[in-house]
Amino acid sequence: MPRDMRVSRLAAVPGIGVDRMGNAADAANDPEILRLENLDTDLPPPEVALEVTRKGIGLDKNNSYLPFLGQDELRQAATKRVFRVSDTDYEWQSECIITAGGMSGILNCLLALLEPGDEVIVTDPTYAGIINRIRLASGVPVFVPLIPSSGGWSLDISALEKAVSPRTRILLMSPGMPTGHILTQEEWDAVRRVTIKVDAWLLYDAAMERILYDGRSVFHPASLPQMRERTITIGAASKELRMIGWRIGWVVGPKTIMNDIGLVSISNVVCQAGISMAGVTTALNTPDDGLQTDVGICKKGTRHRRFCCTL
Repeated sequence: MPRDMRVSRLAAVPGIGVDRMGNAADAANDPEILRLENLDTDLPPPEVALEVTRKGIGLDKNNSYLPFLGQDELRQAATKRVFRVSDTDYEWQSECIITAGGMSGILNCLLALLEPGDEVIVTDPTYAGIINRIRLASGVPVFVPLIPSSGGWSLDISALEKAVSPRTRILLMSPGMPTGHILTQEEWDAVRRVTIKVDAWLLYDAAMERILYDGRSVFHPASLPQMRERTITIGAASKELRMIGWRIGWVVGPKTIMNDIGLVSISNVVCQAGISMAGVTTALNTPDDGLQTDVGICKKGTRHRRFCCTL
């Protein structure tokens, strides 16, 4: 291929524009500009996580390629984190790996799950970074509309049912970006039906699942019947824990697929940020992480954890 030609996998990947807007805002150097181009925050991570990170910088175990899949303590903490919101047990040794951030985890999963031309259902609108990663992994985004109303956004269930095919994978985030759409029980039930119908994988981006308001409850799709074996959860320290620069995420899912995702992870980024893992472990194990927690009972009598964002 001539050196002046662009490889085909990048033809439909335009970028996301955040860097250009950020550079323009930096150049303006105007403190009166209200900057909304990124998800950075001036709210600090849990103090105990900062202290553990400071102390851990000089430790040899934090300056190593190994273990490739993440430190044991962090894998255990991430697995427990998913259990707390899903009431679904996972084995940390074989069903959890640590990644270099949540979006790295999503790309690793897509590379492990997609053949060229496979379809990935996402909402419309959805975060451009997710769409770009689907295309980098040789997948085809299939957009299911979110319908706006005075009561918020809702998933077009009829369009979802029509969108599935034997080549379907599903990638959903709740709350979603950029809309803040939170899937309802009815919508999750519809996702379950179509997932089982075509025996698809569901990638669940859980990076912001606890950032909820108005008494809303966390609902995790792996808790639905027959969904544990089909759901892969991708979490991150960047949003709820405000640990953006730590670049730590986790993937928790069925043993049947985790080895492949681990192989991609090792081949892609090799390992995580060693000096970050102990701090994130501490944050995950800290009850007071900046989000208040209580327990609610839904109309069906199911026990759900409810998180009220205090940020």
